[in-house]
Amino acid sequence: MRRLFNLPTGVVIMCMILALYCIPVSGAVPYPSYSFDAWGQPVVCPAPYAPIMMLDGFDILQEDRWSLTGYSVVPFSQPSGLAVDLKDHLYIADAGNNRVVEYDSQFNYVRSIGDSSGPGRLSRPQGVFVHEDGRIFVADTGNNRVAVFSHEGEFIQAYGKPASQIFGTDYRFAPVAVAVDHRGTLFVATEGGYRGLVQLAASGEFLGFIGGNQAGFDLLWVLKQIFFTEEQLSREARRVPRSPSSVTIDRQGLIYTTTISTNNGQIKRFNIGGVNTLPEKDYGAWYFRTGVSMFSGVVVNDQGLITAVDTASGQVYQYTPGGDLLFVFGGRGIAAVERMGVIHQAAGIAMRSDGTLIVSDSRSNTLHVFQPTEFANLVHQAVYLFEEGKYDESAEYWREVLRRNSNFDFAHRGLGMAAYQNEEYHEAMKHFYLAQYADGYSDAFWWARRAWLLEHFDTVIMILFCLWIGYQVINRLFLRHRPKKKRDWYQANRLLGDLMHAKAVITSPSNGFYDVRWSGKGSWLAAVVIVLLAFATKLFTLYYTNLVFMSVDRNRINLTYEALTFILPWLIWVIANYLVSALKEGEGHFRDVFIASSYALVPYILIMIPLTIISNVMTNYEATVYHFFHNVALLWCGLLFFIMVYTVHNYEVLEAIPNCVLSVIMMVVLGAIGGLVIGMTFNVADFALGLYKEVIFRVF
Repeated sequence: MRRLFNLPTGVVIMCMILALYCIPVSGAVPYPSYSFDAWGQPVVCPAPYAPIMMLDGFDILQEDRWSLTGYSVVPFSQPSGLAVDLKDHLYIADAGNNRVVEYDSQFNYVRSIGDSSGPGRLSRPQGVFVHEDGRIFVADTGNNRVAVFSHEGEFIQAYGKPASQIFGTDYRFAPVAVAVDHRGTLFVATEGGYRGLVQLAASGEFLGFIGGNQAGFDLLWVLKQIFFTEEQLSREARRVPRSPSSVTIDRQGLIYTTTISTNNGQIKRFNIGGVNTLPEKDYGAWYFRTGVSMFSGVVVNDQGLITAVDTASGQVYQYTPGGDLLFVFGGRGIAAVERMGVIHQAAGIAMRSDGTLIVSDSRSNTLHVFQPTEFANLVHQAVYLFEEGKYDESAEYWREVLRRNSNFDFAHRGLGMAAYQNEEYHEAMKHFYLAQYADGYSDAFWWARRAWLLEHFDTVIMILFCLWIGYQVINRLFLRHRPKKKRDWYQANRLLGDLMHAKAVITSPSNGFYDVRWSGKGSWLAAVVIVLLAFATKLFTLYYTNLVFMSVDRNRINLTYEALTFILPWLIWVIANYLVSALKEGEGHFRDVFIASSYALVPYILIMIPLTIISNVMTNYEATVYHFFHNVALLWCGLLFFIMVYTVHNYEVLEAIPNCVLSVIMMVVLGAIGGLVIGMTFNVADFALGLYKEVIFRVF
């Protein structure tokens, strides 16, 4: 009976194991994966990489004469930089154990590099690089040098601090990463290396610095320079550019660096002249981070695919050769629990020829091995063909990518380029619009517009000519002899008259605002209508502006947010200006400021509505025209606000300038007070609700 009972139980267990085994590995990853749309918003996508192995170094045996077996297990301790050679052997800079560890292509331990004493002894190595000739370059941080070992692991030479006046005697040389090109030139990233990478010839001669970062603009430092004395400035910390945190080199000899503690230009690619050939932008994901990006490692495969890792978030970022983000995967664990694929403190990254990624985790003393999924392989193949200009060949892969993930915008971009190459401009426009790729949409629309004009140009000319003839006939027969009389809109309707008073404000601002203050023109209702029309104009521009000139994602427009950011600042301006003017002996009443400020929005309505309509037949080539009229609308409104201030309050022009400045400052103060009150109100409400629930729970 016991055996009969165990037999079906064993069958059930085996079936469960087989069922689990058949589950796709991408569905069982311990982290979410994302791609990003054109507006930087994350979109969940299938996992591009799946963890397949975790190395902890407990298979490393070293001779120990004090051990009973003659050997002792020495696992990883603070593994940092990684490198892969031409045979896909993995090299780990094991900083805590003062060694470099080599694994073969099957992730079997091969050997440890670094002598126990003498010139080959390493001290806290943080970076490693394997040259194509087999030499192993180690960023020997603790010894302030770059140590070089032969293919057999024997110490050859060391590159110490350059003896050059240009390098400087006080400048520290503590290498954390190193890369070597085919000529044997070394590019060394050092601790605190704010001047950039140290460039050394194969002979050890100092060649200069390359790949430095800019210090950037710091308003606080500018204010300190203005108000601090020289003695106070001397006690302040020096403002220096951030130093590169890692370096690598690709097959073409281009140098890649990462920089920590910055949210712009975290990854750079330098040519031999030291010029960054990647766009200067944010390569991180603002949606996920809580502070600043901490990119600690970067690797590039033979096709130029860029992969970097962020220490702060534990996430891996992958980009096209042009710097476009493909996807993000990984993440830090909630608790300090070692789990395959969960990275607590990324320190280095490497990629094998088959696409396998290895990431070192210096906090958990482990290495995580990731294998590309079928989805990632499809994207990679499509990107390779896309970057080579083989758009038609890449289209097949992009369609398969969309079949697996319809929200992968970059695939629509690839299909758009394929259609554009085949002169299928309307099809290209459709895909570019889905990808929200403004530049591609503009180019495709330009050609589509050109083809339409070539086909219908004579028809358009004939229609315009007929309209002109019709206007001339009607004007001569009916309109010319009709007596012109000025219409009084106030006789027709009071509200209509107040609205039409906007014409007087536009044509003669001083007289128009004077009539508001002293002749009773305008009303509360008319002012509210104008503000609502201006807000409706704002919504119209958001929803119907051409993709080429869009500044927001119209699919994520929040009406409440748009109302708060448009109407509320206007209302705060009215309150602030009235309060400041009341203190500065202004003669305008609150009603006057309210009504006159609404009339100041009229140019925005008059210009933006037709400009939005016309934008739909414009391309990037007419962008200057679009932005000119857009800026004219804003400047015109600003000018009317200024004229309103000195007219309504009966100021001189020079008196109105400080009034406007103080009004803006008052707006900031009122906004801060309002935010504080709202925050405290929410806190009190949450406390009251919590107290109510607690009482109900305790009593009932």
